[in-house]
Amino acid sequence: MYTVDLQDCIDKMDLECLTPDVDISKIKITQSDINRPALQLAGFFDHFDLNRVQIIGNVECAYLETLTRERKDEIYEKLLAHKVPCIVFSNDLQPESEFIETAEKNDIPVFG
Repeated sequence: MYTVDLQDCIDKMDLECLTPDVDISKIKITQSDINRPALQLAGFFDHFDLNRVQIIGNVECAYLETLTRERKDEIYEKLLAHKVPCIVFSNDLQPESEFIETAEKNDIPVFG
């Protein structure tokens, strides 16, 4: 199986690490496909491919803005409990501090 070190992807794509305390040294990317977790943010995790890099874009952020604080926290906990390789916020979007805190608690690296 072909793998790529997460650090190589970060360097190539010039990503900014938003969770510097999360150790990425042993994380390997094993899937060339990505996932946009819109359905997971809505609470649907059947068939969730947790081996893929997760990309959060405008649609996902717009959806999150419609949720109550309690529901966001619930979804963050559920999404970030899965051991995904990393989450990337695209389009210069910035995750909420609660998202970052939950990611760090679960050792999930987040990039922008």
